[in-house]
Amino acid sequence: MKVTNMKKSNQAENTTRSSAFGVYTSTFLLAALVAPFYWVSPAQAANPEHVQRLLATKVCPNCDLRDAQLKGTNLTEADLTNAQLNGADLSAADLTRAKLKGAQLQGVKLVATILEKANLKEAQLGVNGKLVTDLTDANLKNADLYAADLIGAQLTGAQLTGAQMDFANMSGANLDKANLTDANLGAANLERASLRGAILTKAKLTGAKLMGAQLRNAQLGTANLDSANLTGADLSQANLDAAEMNSAIAIQAKLQKVVLEAANLQNSNLSGADLGGAILQGAALNRTNLSGANLTGANLSNAKMAIANLTGADLTGANLNLAYLQNANLEGTILNGVDLRQAQLQSANLNSVSLIGANLGNANLMSAILTGANLTYTNLSTANLKGANLAGANLSYANLNQTDFNQANLTGVNLKNAKLQGVIGLNQ
Repeated sequence: MKVTNMKKSNQAENTTRSSAFGVYTSTFLLAALVAPFYWVSPAQAANPEHVQRLLATKVCPNCDLRDAQLKGTNLTEADLTNAQLNGADLSAADLTRAKLKGAQLQGVKLVATILEKANLKEAQLGVNGKLVTDLTDANLKNADLYAADLIGAQLTGAQLTGAQMDFANMSGANLDKANLTDANLGAANLERASLRGAILTKAKLTGAKLMGAQLRNAQLGTANLDSANLTGADLSQANLDAAEMNSAIAIQAKLQKVVLEAANLQNSNLSGADLGGAILQGAALNRTNLSGANLTGANLSNAKMAIANLTGADLTGANLNLAYLQNANLEGTILNGVDLRQAQLQSANLNSVSLIGANLGNANLMSAILTGANLTYTNLSTANLKGANLAGANLSYANLNQTDFNQANLTGVNLKNAKLQGVIGLNQ
């Protein structure tokens, strides 16, 4: 009888354990299935009380609003100073005149958001892991982004007219077709940034870092780029009409077909730059370093290039009509077929230059150094070569009609088949 009772007791206990195990297992499996859909890390979720406070009062400095869903919200003049908004969605929201100084905005969606006249001083808008802050088509007119972090940010088509972005870090940012008219980008970091087709008319870029930046087809008319660093930047077909680029650095920059008419490039360094087909008509290039630059087919008519360094540059087919090149260094320069009519080349160094077929009609070459120069088929009619040094120069087949050689050094000059009608000082 006791044995039978013990068996019954054990069976009941086993049944209870099996039931409990089944319930536990089912609960665990259900939780595992539901978790991916409902689990949110407390470290990333916005504080519900802070969200409600923001929506009710628009005053929420230092609030935790990470990953908050605020799309299309009216937050005009809201105070979000030092707020944490990483990962939040503020697309199409209105943040006009909002206070966002020092706010954390990494990885935030700000597509078509209105941030006109907003204060974003020292705000953090850079890349957060793999999340990129998206400001595509955002309105940031007259916004204050002083020293803001915009590393790798997406700003395509953004409206940044009159924005204050001095000292901001926008390295690697995408600003294609953005409007930055009258924006202040002084000392900003735009290294490797993309600004293709961007409008930077009258923008202030003094001391800006633009190394390796993409500025093809950008509009930079009357912009101020004094002391800016454009080393290796691509400005092909960009418009820099009347731009200020005094003491700028553009070593090995791509400037093909760029418009620099009446631009100020004095004391700049453009050594090794590609300026093929560039328009530099009336540009100021005094004391500019253009050594080794490619200026083939460039228009430099009436350009001011006194004391400029053009050693080893290629100016084949360039237009230098009425150009000012007093005391310029053109040693070893290729000037084949160049138009130098009425150019001012007093005391210029043209040692060993190639001027085959060039047109120097009525040019002023007083005291110029042309030792060993190749002037075959060159037109020097009515040119002034008083006191010039032409020792060893090749002037065969050249047009020297009415050329003035008074007091010139013609030692070893080759005049084979040259036109010498009315030449002056040849038999001195």
